[in-house]
Amino acid sequence: MSDSAILGTTSHPNINIPRAHHWPTPWVFGVLVLPLGVYVGYFSTALPFLLSRSGVPVDEIARIGSLLYVPPILMFLWTPVVDVKLRRRTWLILGASVTALCLLVASQLLGPSHLRLLVLILFFGGCMVALVAASCGGLMATMLSASAQSKAAGWNQAGNFGGGVLGAALVLWLVEHVSLSAVGVAAAALVLLPALVAFTVPEAPPSPSPWFRGRFTEIRREALAVLRSPKRRWGVLLLIAPGSTCAAFYLLPALASSYGVGAKGVIWTNGIGGGVVLGLGSLCSVLVPGNWDRRFSYALSGMSNALAAIVLLMAYRPSVYFWGTLLYLFTAGLCNARYIALVLDIIGPERHDASTWFCALLSAGNIPIASMTWLEGQSFHRFGVHGLLWTDAGANLIVFAIVALAFLTRKIGLRRA
Repeated sequence: MSDSAILGTTSHPNINIPRAHHWPTPWVFGVLVLPLGVYVGYFSTALPFLLSRSGVPVDEIARIGSLLYVPPILMFLWTPVVDVKLRRRTWLILGASVTALCLLVASQLLGPSHLRLLVLILFFGGCMVALVAASCGGLMATMLSASAQSKAAGWNQAGNFGGGVLGAALVLWLVEHVSLSAVGVAAAALVLLPALVAFTVPEAPPSPSPWFRGRFTEIRREALAVLRSPKRRWGVLLLIAPGSTCAAFYLLPALASSYGVGAKGVIWTNGIGGGVVLGLGSLCSVLVPGNWDRRFSYALSGMSNALAAIVLLMAYRPSVYFWGTLLYLFTAGLCNARYIALVLDIIGPERHDASTWFCALLSAGNIPIASMTWLEGQSFHRFGVHGLLWTDAGANLIVFAIVALAFLTRKIGLRRA
């Protein structure tokens, strides 16, 4: 590793510099990802409410929700298509258009009598909206300089979280004032209209390439290149490490009763307020200098998340839950944004299969989240709330300590040399 990397500068050069001067707007990726955020907010927040109101049992709603989470986990199987034939911006608009159509049709099928068809349509919509995530990742990796990538990652996650919260809130508000058909039109518009901004992206036409022939050989070659590069190899290890997972995010509502917080408090703290601070935390990533080493900044964001978990350990009172949870979710937004920045750093400049690798690394990031969620559940079973939160904080503290020690040791070694 070079001395500049130890001091916090990135090791790969800026890419596509002339193009970056004509399109210096990382915030655009906060708009382009809105179709994904709105769709996730619809099926995770608005859909359960609409199904419950139409008479669908809670256990059935839970099964539907679990099925609709399958596409995000397996999206690496079909999103490589984004790297061939069409521009990525075209794939983005295509994916958003089909997803919008799915939401429009699904709004007519709410109720116990059409559940199978409803799930099938929304499942297909989830597969198509994954093309939006893949396209955004590929465009950030191939069209922006290293410094702009770091800022774009913050805007990307802010748009993702903000689109989910605000989109779901608007749909639920419309349900009380207009027909379900109108709600479907509004949801479809929220997905489609932001995607049209992709037409402003000055992406060059893709080079002619086959759909599949030679693709797997090229992907294998790029995988070996990642393994041979110490910087990128350590980046991958950090992605699958138990730090910066923010796994307690999914468990905090279950802890609310221990702090004397009821359902209304959870709705405002974890739901509405939480969505706002997640977006704000993501935007704070924009303030991180683009030349900082992304491995260190990723571990540092996990350290901030550990401090938020420790705040929740101060006392079992509603005020502690309120401020501790908001701080935890704020740092979770920062962790997610730095995660995207680290993924882009691992992909590196001028990768032909940038979208393929972007989605593959996103899928790999689910491994430590699932593992830490299980481990924290076991800690809660044995040691209660304190055990869960110390497990969450401890993983971040250990990973940060290892990363900081590695950077400090290398810096001292270079100075002596």
